[in-house]
Amino acid sequence: MYKLFVTDADGSLLNSNSEISDKNKEAIKEVISRGVIFTIATGRMFSSILPYALELNINAPVISYNGALIKDIYTKKVYYYNPIQTEDAIFAIRLLKEIGYHINLYIDDELYVEEITDRVEWYLSFNNVTVNAVGNLEEFLKRTGGVTAKIYAINDMKNPISIDAEIYDEISKRLTISTSGGGHLEINAKGVSKGNALKTLANMYSIKREQVVAIGDNLNDLSMIEYAGLGVAMGNAPDIVKIKADYTTLSNDEDGVAHVIDKFFLNKKTVAV
Repeated sequence: MYKLFVTDADGSLLNSNSEISDKNKEAIKEVISRGVIFTIATGRMFSSILPYALELNINAPVISYNGALIKDIYTKKVYYYNPIQTEDAIFAIRLLKEIGYHINLYIDDELYVEEITDRVEWYLSFNNVTVNAVGNLEEFLKRTGGVTAKIYAINDMKNPISIDAEIYDEISKRLTISTSGGGHLEINAKGVSKGNALKTLANMYSIKREQVVAIGDNLNDLSMIEYAGLGVAMGNAPDIVKIKADYTTLSNDEDGVAHVIDKFFLNKKTVAV
């Protein structure tokens, strides 16, 4: 019997309009009413995912920043936080800027950038968060000694390309690096991942691994898909995620999360995928 159900947000719980469908809402409400612990694990900022979590009345802390933060949406209690230390952040920023990446930093749940660009405006179009343009990020971190929950980096918005293998290897020696699609890089402190955060959350509730269901659509979801007793790939996920998953559901525009709830929690007849 599954006791803990965790879903990624963008490309999974949220449809292409960054909304939670009525069908997903209804299914989540029902599964929570049956005593299942439900939450969201996202690469987003805590403040960005908070409105969705409140809309669903989730009954467990949210995992945000790709697993760097576990925080209660009601009491704001922090159960886990593992940010990138200043010198490691500067190291990664320097390498990424040299090859044309735009950098987002996240400090005290606010967004920090060098300047407001088209890439920042694009990011803000689906993240209603506070942004601070502070000039050179290296100098800003040296001056403030700040630590960042995550580094998000993107190159060309229209034609994103994968990171150079040598740069990837250099960064991965000191930090955890993954992708949320195309040229979108997610960089965290060493050891941080959605999978490790999910394990921490499950332990908080004394829930065994085989009692956990996790759903995701991209490479930064693989760790939690592989950790869960039932790891689920969205229908819109790349093949590598589907291969690693135990089950593939419908896409995020076809209520894929509700389909999993109906099939594995509510024992309703579902359309085969």
